[in-house]
Amino acid sequence: MSREYDLVVFGATGFTGSLVCEYIAQLKDRDLRWAMVGRNNKKLQEVKARLVSYDAECEHRLNLLTADSGDREALDQVVRKTRVVISTVGPFTKYGTPLIDACVENKTHYVDITGEFNWVKSIIDKYQDKARQDGTMIVPSCGFDSIPSDLGTFMQHIRKKHGLSVASVKASVIEANGGVSGGTCQSLVEAMSDSSTTMAQTLDPYLLAPVRGTDKQPSVVMRKDKDFGQRWQAFWVMAPTNEKVVRRSWALLTQRGQGYGQLFRYKETLSLPFLPAFALTAVMVFFGPLFALMLRVGFLRRVIQKVLPGSGQGPSREARENGSYELQFYATAETEPYDHPVRVHGIVKGFKDPGYGDTCRMLAESALCIVKSHDALPGKEGGILTPATAFGDVLLDRLRADGKMVFEARDL
Repeated sequence: MSREYDLVVFGATGFTGSLVCEYIAQLKDRDLRWAMVGRNNKKLQEVKARLVSYDAECEHRLNLLTADSGDREALDQVVRKTRVVISTVGPFTKYGTPLIDACVENKTHYVDITGEFNWVKSIIDKYQDKARQDGTMIVPSCGFDSIPSDLGTFMQHIRKKHGLSVASVKASVIEANGGVSGGTCQSLVEAMSDSSTTMAQTLDPYLLAPVRGTDKQPSVVMRKDKDFGQRWQAFWVMAPTNEKVVRRSWALLTQRGQGYGQLFRYKETLSLPFLPAFALTAVMVFFGPLFALMLRVGFLRRVIQKVLPGSGQGPSREARENGSYELQFYATAETEPYDHPVRVHGIVKGFKDPGYGDTCRMLAESALCIVKSHDALPGKEGGILTPATAFGDVLLDRLRADGKMVFEARDL
């Protein structure tokens, strides 16, 4: 498409949005036409002034656009000018739908960092058919939720190398050193308090998938796993979203005839020593359901929101640079009872704060996949996609390219 911009960043004055803009500025890509979008021009000017220190060309090449998520006319005016929208405007349950509507209506591709699976379900139900019909790529969850999980599962080479289907993948977060922003806290509250999603839907492992598989409703249990160094496996706060995204990838790939396998199962946990794992499990079992109910009571939710950090707050630059994370994966192939078992061990690793160092990189590179390599993408036919089904190996190659992230898989 011939449009004025290759991409625009919505929410550029927010904590995460400004970091995404910093990442793009540091690329110094002279072929990239991009702009920042926010509600307040003065704040946009302040972010732009910071970006000039990374790339002096931003002074003349970077445009500033104003639009509010509640102003549909302004959204349309911006969206019509660009090929791809990057959105960091959360909570998405509260603010995200008008921008999606504008993108689908104007056939503009879109990526974001949401972990709000209830909201993703709502946009699948509303926009999947038209986005697919028009070839518009709408790709939520392109940050730490849920690229490491989704691409970590996608990269397992059992089908390519051995010609076998994948029976199961289990993943564990071995390390996650990073901070939490106010925006993330507020998004979590909005998602958990969304009354449009029932408890049964929240627990449905295939909520986002167009076809169902063999995974059962999740349970909060702790167990020791020899594959993960005999460490205890406990509940991981991002697992409810990541597991649903991975299963949507499985379902969409199955519909394309490229699925992992009919019996595919996926489970994601957090590796901890015994006492922290026991404490976390006890909290989830006894207080988790109560907390979820409290968030659905208006005045209690408002009290909790006031106690939590507000939007715009987050970890310092030093903390972001010193963060790190590692996920490990064990994939098992479908084999006959007397055949030698085929297993693959995968590692996904990053060397910055997962939520605010590498999330910004993952989000920007997802958008750049569309800008630079649209015709080579497995998801170019459009629809509400996942990172694996939208970008596949193209994004894996971009994230591996400079050694700042590791995606590895080897036979056991």
